[in-house]
Amino acid sequence: MEWEIDYIAKNRYRWDRLEELLRKKKRNFDEIRELGNLYLSISDDLSFCQTNFPDSDITRYLNHLVRNCQVIFFRRDKTRMRAVLDFLSSGFPRLIFELRYYIAVSGAFFTLSLALSFGFVQKNIMMGEIFLPEQMYDMAVRDLELRRQFGNFDAIPEVQRSALSLYVWFNNSIVAMNCFVLGITLGLGTAYILFFNGTMLGALCAVYYKNGHLPDFSSLIMVHGSLELSAIVIAGGAGLALGMSVIRPGRLSRVDALRKEALRSLKVLAGVIVLLFIAGLVEGLITPLKLPLYARIIIALVNITLLMLYTARGFIMMRGMRLPLSG
Repeated sequence: MEWEIDYIAKNRYRWDRLEELLRKKKRNFDEIRELGNLYLSISDDLSFCQTNFPDSDITRYLNHLVRNCQVIFFRRDKTRMRAVLDFLSSGFPRLIFELRYYIAVSGAFFTLSLALSFGFVQKNIMMGEIFLPEQMYDMAVRDLELRRQFGNFDAIPEVQRSALSLYVWFNNSIVAMNCFVLGITLGLGTAYILFFNGTMLGALCAVYYKNGHLPDFSSLIMVHGSLELSAIVIAGGAGLALGMSVIRPGRLSRVDALRKEALRSLKVLAGVIVLLFIAGLVEGLITPLKLPLYARIIIALVNITLLMLYTARGFIMMRGMRLPLSG
């Protein structure tokens, strides 16, 4: 181990320089030549490490650097479908990890909004008029008066469910895009979208809590909402990151910081729209089936588990890109 640490200390400056060149989007002629020379020397380092300490983290790290160089020097044209699959399998979860703090703030704000409206409406049903659209409020109050379960999907003919999936996807995509675009207002517009959606859901939960059918309502909503709400929260995180790039641009000018963050957030939005498409299919095709309570809970838990594993992939990938030992 001591020999390995000495080896890292001796050569780390070259590895750091290669990482610096790999991160650059534009390189001049001298930098490209330097990149090629470093690629050859670090390939030798990798061979040495594979021989002397093959199971070491440093060997995996150098292999990662060499592979990134090969992508640049031996790049093959990818089909569009391949590029999309690569983004969904690795790019999107990595972006989620990069924005994890903003997404956490987005989720916390959404949850607090939900809790706020739930508390108000649970104490006074008339407060629901503040948080709910008129038609939705009337439907909820009617269900409350009749003491019946959530009936929003009961009247949907089976032949219309596919069309409903597309409508739901389109509508939620607009919400996600608003979350992103309104980040330009220093995040205030994004916060409003999250607040509006959070308080609306909280008000509905309060109504069905009062008529004794909260488990039925919440489990029905979470069949698709486990994906849909997660997507909205991720889009909210992208919007907040966009707003923060204007507030705190760092060493870049505000315009450059905004442009850089917008490009990243647009990629996040693309992933969110795909996630919302899956949620829309579930909402249009599975939710209206009114499955038993236990089946809905299982579906929601499976959705959440798969989404957590998917986002954990971003953490694993980013962790694998870091140098594990210090010199």
